[in-house]
Amino acid sequence: MEAAQIRKEEAVTRHCRLSCVAQSLIQRAPAVASKSERYAFAEGHITFGQKCRTISREVWRATLTVCQRYFAEGTSCHEVLERLIPA
Repeated sequence: MEAAQIRKEEAVTRHCRLSCVAQSLIQRAPAVASKSERYAFAEGHITFGQKCRTISREVWRATLTVCQRYFAEGTSCHEVLERLIPA
């Protein structure tokens, strides 16, 4: 199977587990109920997309807060990028 470019069983198992964890985290994420006029089915309900956007906003907010702290400490832009995305 590996020779046919199919992942090892361990990798597939790990991927499935991570997918389940991600789904659980998204389901538990707080979000604001939909006010969409475009999709009547979502009116007043929290959708999967809204939860994903809420998580994304929280991650970006935390990342920007960390960057702000680094810059306040006098860290250069290059050093901040190296800390966020190490080579």
